[in-house]
Amino acid sequence: MAKDEGLIIHFDEEQRKDLIKGDNEGANFSDALSVPDWEMKQLQVVLLSFSGTTIDYICLAKKGSRVATAKSRVEFYDLVELDNVKLSEIEEKLGVQKKLVFVKSSSGQGGRIPTKTWVATLEILKELRTYKKSEIERLISLKSVSKYTFGGGYADQLSQEREALGAALDIFSGSNILRKEVLSSWAPNIEDVKDLDDGDLTATLSINDMQKSSFISGIASRHIQEESALQHDLVNWEGESAQFHEMGVSSFQQGSRILDIVYANKNSLEHTLGVDLIYYNQEFHSFVLVQYKLMKDKSDAEGYYYRPDGQLEKELARMDEFSKQYPADSEINSHEQYRLNPDGFLFKMVPCRGVQAASSQLISGMYITREYMQFLLGNGGPKGKNGGRIISFKNSPRYLTNTEFSSSVNRGWIGSKMNQSDILEKIVKVFLETGRAIIVAVERETANKSNHSDSTSAPGV
Repeated sequence: MAKDEGLIIHFDEEQRKDLIKGDNEGANFSDALSVPDWEMKQLQVVLLSFSGTTIDYICLAKKGSRVATAKSRVEFYDLVELDNVKLSEIEEKLGVQKKLVFVKSSSGQGGRIPTKTWVATLEILKELRTYKKSEIERLISLKSVSKYTFGGGYADQLSQEREALGAALDIFSGSNILRKEVLSSWAPNIEDVKDLDDGDLTATLSINDMQKSSFISGIASRHIQEESALQHDLVNWEGESAQFHEMGVSSFQQGSRILDIVYANKNSLEHTLGVDLIYYNQEFHSFVLVQYKLMKDKSDAEGYYYRPDGQLEKELARMDEFSKQYPADSEINSHEQYRLNPDGFLFKMVPCRGVQAASSQLISGMYITREYMQFLLGNGGPKGKNGGRIISFKNSPRYLTNTEFSSSVNRGWIGSKMNQSDILEKIVKVFLETGRAIIVAVERETANKSNHSDSTSAPGV
């Protein structure tokens, strides 16, 4: 650890003072600063002051390339408001003769704070702003463990939940911007991080059954809602929630559109068998259900591959049975009902690469439709060198990529044609009994929207 670690930046120029106006929770910006002792791309937790007498924000920052003589571009992001903590309060709690130094943004004058004083300062901030404690700890965790990749059973489950949440955000937003903001904010509880290996940059997570352990529980609190805030009549969550080991709710809005996301799990993480994503779009009256499978094996011939087992066959049979009970209506009565594929069931094969804090990228995997999976498991499907069934990128080429899948669901090209809104609640109940966690994402409108594709209309229309 560096001898002098802490950094408080005083933005003493008028151009940055607009940041203190309005709600800037989670905001980001960049500036050119003189920070010669800061390594390139090194993640830092920094405190920001716009008055010189208060600490206004805590955030993450990363130094980029040089943009002027003795100055480098610094990216500030994931801002957490501290509601103007008086510098005098902090210094009083630190004790006599403890004066906090600033670095002035205009000149670069000033210096860093010794590590012992910096750690004490962060503890005092958590004490003075108890309602921000979890967010302060999340930023500290991000800085401390972002270079490590977490592996093992808990990390495998979190990796699948992360993929499901990221896919839902991409479908909703139609781009990767929202997903990058949300996923990059995730960090584990620092006390759960064990077995750090600075050689190969790996670590493990140790999570007990009494604490919240879902991926959603580790993202920025600004994205997390109270369970009571969930208001839609497609699923009776109030009637179901008493049976859950863990439940989490997030909500996102773009214009007149809202995405409600519910994480529900009847089992502890240790006994959870995987995750399913159920995405429902009210405009198209359609859902897709994606079941995630980890590709844990790897060979020189196939790369990452998945070896189908009896459990996969049971899950495929469950999908088949549901499709028979609720067949797609062949008649089209509106533009929104047209599909390229009216089947809502898919699998995603995900290479087992662990999970990493502060990362925004999804793992490149294979989205496989229910019908294609039936072929892959049948007599005509691919086989390994010893005749066993395996699924890999090389031998199962008719899969959808992350972008192809999210774009197709976003535009309503694939997904069921639901005739009844209560089907969603039925499918949630059925798949909750399988021992897997589910992430249910419901996209809805807050106001009438004349054209879903108004941003992509043909010229002259």
